[in-house]
Amino acid sequence: MSAAHLYSTQQSRNLIRAERAMLRHAGAIEVLGQFGDNREQPLNQTDTIMFRRLNPWNMRANGTPDIAVKDFVLQEGVNPQVNRISYTDVPTTLAQYGVVFGFSSKVQLMYEDDVPADMSKLTGETLAEVAEMIRYGQLRGGINVIYATGTSRAQITGKINLPMLRLAARTLEDARARMVTSKLSAGASYDTSAIEPGYLVFCHTNGTADIRDLPGFVPCTKYASGAKVHAREIGAVEDFRFISSSLFRPWLGAGGANAGMVSTGANVDVYPFIVAAQDAWGQVALKGKGAIKPVVLPATTVSHANVLGQMGYVGAQFWTAVVRLNENWMVRLEAGVSRLAAA
Repeated sequence: MSAAHLYSTQQSRNLIRAERAMLRHAGAIEVLGQFGDNREQPLNQTDTIMFRRLNPWNMRANGTPDIAVKDFVLQEGVNPQVNRISYTDVPTTLAQYGVVFGFSSKVQLMYEDDVPADMSKLTGETLAEVAEMIRYGQLRGGINVIYATGTSRAQITGKINLPMLRLAARTLEDARARMVTSKLSAGASYDTSAIEPGYLVFCHTNGTADIRDLPGFVPCTKYASGAKVHAREIGAVEDFRFISSSLFRPWLGAGGANAGMVSTGANVDVYPFIVAAQDAWGQVALKGKGAIKPVVLPATTVSHANVLGQMGYVGAQFWTAVVRLNENWMVRLEAGVSRLAAA
């Protein structure tokens, strides 16, 4: 006798479709989610993820290698000194996030729009923004900072400039940072794909006008290879690739006074331009089977909590964690952005 096709079977397929839809809508919003050291945490393996970083040879206190050529000279007939390698463990703890939307049975049965489907779409978009803000909060808190003007955030009155970028590059090179050469592939898997090497600069969309004015700026449309590292990439300057998002919010009114810059009140809004090298941070990405656990409960489903089948729900939850793995491989540039006016 064949197995009966129960309601729960169809419900499971609906949940799979809902998860795919949520991930699809989330993917269009994610920027930071496609970079960094991405990990999966297996079920029933505690809530702590341990990122392990291989330390450079004879690592100094600042994380760079201390290499002396004389230590590598070999003597005839003498075995060389045996050395060890070492690691740095960086732990982070998973946290749970979720969102739920509700609708009545009348909406499900009589409303002209497919409200549950729209709720599923909005669930994916909302959780993607939540995940991006979690990542951005971590990255924005890095300890290496370069100011456009002055020596503190409160003294910033100018916009991003080429000397700032070159100083950031020098800082990263001195720390033996590597240019970003891979990203997480689009879709539900954790596969990576190769990209053209470069340091990535994550910034707010308000800063794109000033970036385009930088000397030597090359828009994506003029790339020789035609390959963008992300759909939201706007172009490149020297070794830097700029990727913008409206989610990367500034510190409102935190700078100095300058009438020519975007400001809240009399003071300049300070925008972070986060320059990142390969594996500067780690995360559990909003991807993979079970990364989003959707909830789709039709209003017509009767239960002890919904006795007459009057309320339905659409929502989802996910677990994630983000951590800075190497402070020396990330630099935050702080600057204002120019006020724009119609000609």
